[in-house]
Amino acid sequence: MSTKTLSKLPPIPVGRSSPNASQPKVMNLRSPQTVTAFSGPSYQLTLKGDTTRHPLPQPASLKPYVDTKSGSLDSWPAHCTSQATSKLGPTVGPPSSSIPSRGSDGEPYQSLVPKPKFLEQLEMYLRKELRNTASDSGPSDTRLQAFREVFEYLIGDFKTYKPLLSAIKNEYEITLSHQREQIRELEPLKAMLVTVSEQCNQKIMGFHEEEREEITALKNERWELLDKVRTMKEEHTSQQMQISKLQDEVATEYLKYRDECDARKLLISDINDLRYQQEDAKKSQGTEKQAEEEQEDPVKLKIALRKCREDLSTATVKLNEMIANYGDVVPRRDFEFLKADFEKLQVEKDELQSDHVTLQKEHDILQETAEKLQEERNTYLEEWETLKGRATPRPDWDRCSKVLEGGEERWTMISQDKRSDELVGLLLKEITGDGEGFEYLECRGIDEEVPIYLRYEGKIRRKKMAHRDAGLIFKEMWTEKAKKDAERSDNSLEDVASFFAQFMLQKYGEQRAAIEWAYNVVDICEQNTKDDHLKMFYDILAGELDEQVYHQFMEQLANLFGALEKKDSELGAEGQLPQDEFEEVLQEFFPVKDEDSLAALMTAVTDELTLQETEKINYKELFTEDEDGSVGPFINKLRTQDREERASYVDEIRQELRDKGDVPVSELRVAIAVIDAEIDKANVMLYLTIAYDLPVEELNQADPVSLDVICKRLQRGPVRRIGSLNSSELK
Repeated sequence: MSTKTLSKLPPIPVGRSSPNASQPKVMNLRSPQTVTAFSGPSYQLTLKGDTTRHPLPQPASLKPYVDTKSGSLDSWPAHCTSQATSKLGPTVGPPSSSIPSRGSDGEPYQSLVPKPKFLEQLEMYLRKELRNTASDSGPSDTRLQAFREVFEYLIGDFKTYKPLLSAIKNEYEITLSHQREQIRELEPLKAMLVTVSEQCNQKIMGFHEEEREEITALKNERWELLDKVRTMKEEHTSQQMQISKLQDEVATEYLKYRDECDARKLLISDINDLRYQQEDAKKSQGTEKQAEEEQEDPVKLKIALRKCREDLSTATVKLNEMIANYGDVVPRRDFEFLKADFEKLQVEKDELQSDHVTLQKEHDILQETAEKLQEERNTYLEEWETLKGRATPRPDWDRCSKVLEGGEERWTMISQDKRSDELVGLLLKEITGDGEGFEYLECRGIDEEVPIYLRYEGKIRRKKMAHRDAGLIFKEMWTEKAKKDAERSDNSLEDVASFFAQFMLQKYGEQRAAIEWAYNVVDICEQNTKDDHLKMFYDILAGELDEQVYHQFMEQLANLFGALEKKDSELGAEGQLPQDEFEEVLQEFFPVKDEDSLAALMTAVTDELTLQETEKINYKELFTEDEDGSVGPFINKLRTQDREERASYVDEIRQELRDKGDVPVSELRVAIAVIDAEIDKANVMLYLTIAYDLPVEELNQADPVSLDVICKRLQRGPVRRIGSLNSSELK
């Protein structure tokens, strides 16, 4: 660098000056003098977003051929020796072992190559400023200001590179300011996160306390049950001992009984022997007694004989009287049985007699009717024979009922009291598709505003279409669309309206038939607005609901089924869950739902499976569907709650922004964070892209949009609450 250029620097003292030398007055680079030096013309860089103007010195203050000439670099290393300057600022990492920083005597290493004077002056000034800020242990604004001043001075000296260096410095300043703004914006969120973390920790500690109390109670109950089991085991052992003792006693008593029984038999044998001996003794004494009896009084014997005869005659009389009075009498029990059978037969006989009378009357009536029909038949037969010979053959018009739509019932209705020529005209109308007895739907035309699957001019006949037919068409369409979307290379979803038109044309083969069935499907959906299954499909088909809502709901059902299967496997894989376990899985899977919503789901489960209070839930039956895609009350209740929760979430956003007209992106982001404090960044960006109908890359340049338009877009998209807390509940 030239000497004239160095004369513009402030007189910064050089490293090894003599202490007795006069020290020049040091200029403070932070003083206003550095600002007034550049009070001349200014210039602006042609960079996008840069509006900073850079001042230049006054033309009069520039020295000819010095200040107006571009800066030049001194050649370095030079031919003379100079002390090498150590690295500025804090040293990062260990010094290189290959280059020593000090000599053997401990003095700084003397380099043989000098530095430029201008560089030495800047380094000396910078070291001095850094020594003044040595109290700052880390990076600070004071240290940054020292480096900034040295860099500005360096920029001011190099005229040729000044615009480029100024632009670089300005870009760094803008970036630094932007980072500070972001830090300032994130500081409240940091405080809020700290508060949320503390509250969560308190809740976790509360849960731990509750669980500790429950665990203590369960442990106490376990010990009590163990004591009861131990007591019952002791009682069981005691009873077993008593049973063994009693069995021994019974065996002993049985032996005693056997001994006593044998002794008794022996005793009876002895008694019989004694009896036989006694009888033998009596027989031997019989002759003696007969002799004594022959000597009894004959008068007594006559009296006894007469008395016996009187008793015999009395008994004979009573026996004859009993035979005469009760000879034909049956037992009372047999009498009651016979009486019951008689009454039953009597009732059957009365009923049969009544039926016989009724049948007799009906037979008479039918016989009279048959006679009248026979007479009419004979009359018609005579007329037919007469007409057969005179008139031309009549066509069999009833055969048309087998061909026309509606069958015999409709043909009878439209052909009643019509002549042959009128019937021919009726058949011609049927051929042209303008038959009688049909209802017609109003066509919407062929304008671009009309959906592609409804663009038609003419008459569309209303078919007798059932709710089940529409469900079958929807289910078949979703299956085909899933296959087509899986084949797409960009992983995007084909428009539902366009695919529905192609699907109907492919299914029915003719454009008119496809349009006719499409109109009837839409008519069925409009008539069954209370059916959540048909309403969701119709809203997606009409563009009032995003297709992702359907896929998101089906994915939610699959995840819920997986959670129930996991709980079932933990409990033994029985295919059934207790009601309290089922409700616990619902609470864990739907943390956003309140107690009333969970109670409504449990009521739907009970109604669908007709459960008692203690019965287990066969959860797999809840996820079954019919051929037309219809599901039970449980899935319908989930779909209804999902629709209500999405609507409620959008209403909360509307209430948060109720005083706004056109809403920018930043305000909508803040509103979402306020009403749903637990939402993550990915879902916030998804909701913003839905609200402003832009990709993520273009959200920063998005223009404000009306609140009504934002709410309408959010209402049709897969937008729902992520967490159960809002910002007011976190405070």
